[in-house]
Amino acid sequence: MKRADIAILPAEQLSRSALAGLWNLAYEGYFVPVAFDEQRFARHLRRANVDLGVSKVLMAGGKPAGLSLVGRREARAYLAGFGIVRAQRRRGLARLLIEVQLAALPAAGVRELVLEVIEQNPARTLYGQAGFEAMRPLELLEGTLDTRTIAAVALDVADLAAVHPRCSAVARPTWRRELPTVLDALTHENAAAIGVRRGGTVVAYAVLPEPARHDGTLLDAAAVDEAAAHTLLDMLSSARPGTRWRLVDEPGDSPFFHAAHARGLVPVMRQIEMKRYFQCQ
Repeated sequence: MKRADIAILPAEQLSRSALAGLWNLAYEGYFVPVAFDEQRFARHLRRANVDLGVSKVLMAGGKPAGLSLVGRREARAYLAGFGIVRAQRRRGLARLLIEVQLAALPAAGVRELVLEVIEQNPARTLYGQAGFEAMRPLELLEGTLDTRTIAAVALDVADLAAVHPRCSAVARPTWRRELPTVLDALTHENAAAIGVRRGGTVVAYAVLPEPARHDGTLLDAAAVDEAAAHTLLDMLSSARPGTRWRLVDEPGDSPFFHAAHARGLVPVMRQIEMKRYFQCQ
């Protein structure tokens, strides 16, 4: 297809419905299922703080063929989705789209852009060639816990807002587990937070979806040290016995990772966190 047939537009020019459909086509055949209905797509946009005015859509022959979603938190940004529809792959369009997307960010005040990419995804090469640097591995943990009898301690929004920075100082969270996203789960999705108190201080927490939507996936979990993480795991095992737990994008050097691994949760997939820096205009 000639380049004259290619156009790259702000994503806000398409409807949310059209963007959700484009997302599903762009992620067709992906390593893990990531198909969204419109409601789940809207949730993804909200939780990642996606800015559709900065994000891009690639059109090929007048039809949506590529998607680049960018989340914004002040001068930091997050690549919240990127892909080309199957019929247009292997034509250099991914490279074109990422180049146009990156070129637009400094003028928007972005100083750094972070992403996560599955370790074996060939897109790692594309991102590396576009100037992204590998920062650290992130693990997907899965497994069941031996049931312990210990009552869960409920946390409110103020508790979570206090403990999250303490844990973040020990192990930096990914974009999707930063405080704005975690608080969003409590305020918009009826999620519940439980935690470990040591004296008068909360030293570990976990955020669980409401029981009706719970599939074992933790929305977030962290601890200031391994002892606190073990107590938190005891609480989880008691709160929902027999659950096969799942936590996405856990830093491999965190207290929670070490405690969870010791208790039988195992890494089943690895992502690589990558970052690119910009000079703002």
